[in-house]
Amino acid sequence: MTRNFWRLAAVVLCLVVATALPVRADDIGDQIRGALKLYEDGDYAGAASELEFAAMQIRQMQAGRIADALPKPLPGWQAEDVETSAMPGMAMGGGSTAAREYTKGDTSVEVQIMGDSPMMQGLAMMMNNPMIAASSGNKLIKVKGQKALLQYDASDHSGEVQIVVGNNVLVTVNGSDVSQEDLQAYADAVDYELILKIAAGD
Repeated sequence: MTRNFWRLAAVVLCLVVATALPVRADDIGDQIRGALKLYEDGDYAGAASELEFAAMQIRQMQAGRIADALPKPLPGWQAEDVETSAMPGMAMGGGSTAAREYTKGDTSVEVQIMGDSPMMQGLAMMMNNPMIAASSGNKLIKVKGQKALLQYDASDHSGEVQIVVGNNVLVTVNGSDVSQEDLQAYADAVDYELILKIAAGD
């Protein structure tokens, strides 16, 4: 039953995506059309492999797009190069990630945007139950209208803000030797409107 399910899923995905692709050739489109041909020829393992490769390429493209939502360095700060990555669907739930580190003297802050984060379900539970959030040392806040969890340790000046954007994107801002104000300033500087547009397929 499992094998038949994945075979059906493969052909449905191929047909839907292949018909939606523009006529002009491109690497990902060729990959998906090739997977459809392999499926029609009965090479299910080959079709699945081609689809997985195409899905990985799409996630890499998505990671490049969400990188544009990362903040520019705040005045007086320096920023490292943006890092992007994509995980296959079977690893940690799949997803695309873009991250950037910001420094000012000994202070460092990292902002990470992850699509389809496997942590979303647990975070949603905490955000919908203040008692659970409080018991884990988190404080419920809003960041630019988005639900968020703040955890800050004043004794060692470290903390983290986790912001849920839409239903499937997680923004994490964490820092060391940082003030709570700077931590939240970077959380505020993320382009949430762009993230929502990308998540909606715009």
